[in-house]
Amino acid sequence: MQIVKASIWKTPYIGAYSKVFGENAVVNKNTPRGFLEKILKVLKVKYLAVTNIAGVHAISSMIAANSSFIIVPDTIEEEELEELKKLKKEILVMDSKLKAWGNMMLLSDRGVLFSPRVPKQDANKIINSLNVDYDFSALANYMSIGALAVVSENICFVSKILNEDEKKLLEDLLKLKTYAVSVNNGLLFIRLGMLANPNGILVGKSTTGAELMDLSSAVSSGGSF
Repeated sequence: MQIVKASIWKTPYIGAYSKVFGENAVVNKNTPRGFLEKILKVLKVKYLAVTNIAGVHAISSMIAANSSFIIVPDTIEEEELEELKKLKKEILVMDSKLKAWGNMMLLSDRGVLFSPRVPKQDANKIINSLNVDYDFSALANYMSIGALAVVSENICFVSKILNEDEKKLLEDLLKLKTYAVSVNNGLLFIRLGMLANPNGILVGKSTTGAELMDLSSAVSSGGSF
């Protein structure tokens, strides 16, 4: 598995503007060709949607996904929805006061952790569709829990500010091994600086050698139960 540094618009915040899940990727409309080529080469993405979400460029805050479902806000535009349909996943459009679903949940194919900000009726709609275990919790006292982890099909990378109980909660719920890492020279909201799937990892250009070693060690240790 390759671990490769990257940048987008000369910034290290590569995970803010793209979402990768399995062999699928969603990238915003203005993604530079060089960065897109890295996604295709390193992560070996086969299915690509090029779109903003509800007009927002920082799409990772707006979208949540696993291998079967994509969850988006009801403010998504019709042309954006049509582009997402290229991925051939079931799309759940949430009629809710919440819009930034990428911040409000962490999900794998076997479990979902919701932020306490998610209303019970919204959570029930999602759970009834996904049919997986679920729970509600903040992480490290943050409600925007989605920014504190990067979930792949075989491993879950979490921010170093999570405590052991929070890591255990995610392991039990998502059925994935968790590994605490940082990227971009100490960035704790790791989703903003990282993209990962079972084929490879992209990290922001400011990621240090020590951080790369931590990531390499986590990958070599194995992932899912």
